Amino acid sequence: MSYQRISRDLALEHIRHHVREHPPRLRTVHVTEALGLVCAQDLFAAHASPAMPRSSVDGYALDSQTTLGATEDAPVLLDMAGEIRPSSGTPAALPSGRAAVILTGGQLPAGADCAVALEDTQAQDGKVVLTQACRSGEHVRPAGCDLKAGTRIARRGEDLTPAVLAALAVSGVMQAEAYQPPRALVMALGNELEALKDEGAGGRMPADNLLLTAGLLRLRGLNAVDSEVCANDLGRIAERLISGLEYDCIITTGGTGPGHRDYIVKAAALAGFTPLFNGVALTPGKSLFAAVRGRTILLALPGTPWAVFALMHAMVLPVVCWLRGRTLPSPGPILARPLTMPPLARLGWEKLVPCTIAAVGAELHAQPLLDRSRETRRDMIDAQGLLIVSALEEPDELLPMIPIWEHRRGLRLE
Repeated sequence: MSYQRISRDLALEHIRHHVREHPPRLRTVHVTEALGLVCAQDLFAAHASPAMPRSSVDGYALDSQTTLGATEDAPVLLDMAGEIRPSSGTPAALPSGRAAVILTGGQLPAGADCAVALEDTQAQDGKVVLTQACRSGEHVRPAGCDLKAGTRIARRGEDLTPAVLAALAVSGVMQAEAYQPPRALVMALGNELEALKDEGAGGRMPADNLLLTAGLLRLRGLNAVDSEVCANDLGRIAERLISGLEYDCIITTGGTGPGHRDYIVKAAALAGFTPLFNGVALTPGKSLFAAVRGRTILLALPGTPWAVFALMHAMVLPVVCWLRGRTLPSPGPILARPLTMPPLARLGWEKLVPCTIAAVGAELHAQPLLDRSRETRRDMIDAQGLLIVSALEEPDELLPMIPIWEHRRGLRLE
């Protein structure tokens, strides 16, 4: 197969088209088991929350009209009438001129329109003493103040987060349609590699790309990730690709490149995969290869760790979002102002440049990591974003940047 390198955007669109034709499978899950899944249909509140007005303080429920004119010199005294707890059922109506003890979360009884905090009152001979007037609605959480009945809580293609799931439960929705999480197989190709569980077998190199690639997949919501080493043998690779059709996504590292080193392209053809593209106008990662068979998508990355790191964030993780059912990749590219303009890419190409980031006012400033005397692994460890640099950038221009959210840092004391 000849190398016809296409743009990064077009490569992602080819993959997106395949995912649209083979959407993730659906499953119905209880809200207690839905964390980390993606919503498969819009979800709405079944009822208001709270369903009835409730007190926001410990104190007394009463009718504000009975407190009109209350002052220090002329306090209003109200007889006490029972106690209302959050666990109480519908309370009895409040008799005129009385106040009911109420705890935070207790339902306001009919005849009461406000609550007064315990510390703003005094108790005297079984009566509540008020020295100032109360306002209607004071210290009351009205019906629907958390959620109104019919409010959309989640849209199709959005993550089912803890806040979303809590809102569903409190509004009476205990089950949700979600997308089945994809299963992924990660293969590190190379005769020089050893499985990570092995120790120094024959002086070969540990397959560190397995830790990098599988780790990033797990951080983005994929729990079912298998990883293994495979030698550069066409027959063995093709056989494993065929047996791996149970996976939604197969990601390989190594085995790409021109001529006799192009093991994965030839093995994919032997395994019956149909190419989507072979090569991207992107550095690092120009030899990225993608192919499909049925539902399974194969993403073949070069073996250089820096290329694996960059391509995982720029290409693979957006695909993972789609395979999970996300409408848009998360996080998507944002704009940042480089403090130093990186060298431009050649015409028609893009370059991925690691950077650190800092918020300055309303802007995000990016400091490219351009020191070539630094160890490449340090760039991978320290990078908080990847600047996307083309051949047409102007000085002081904002550049698109792919955030690396697993590298976010707080302030550190030296």
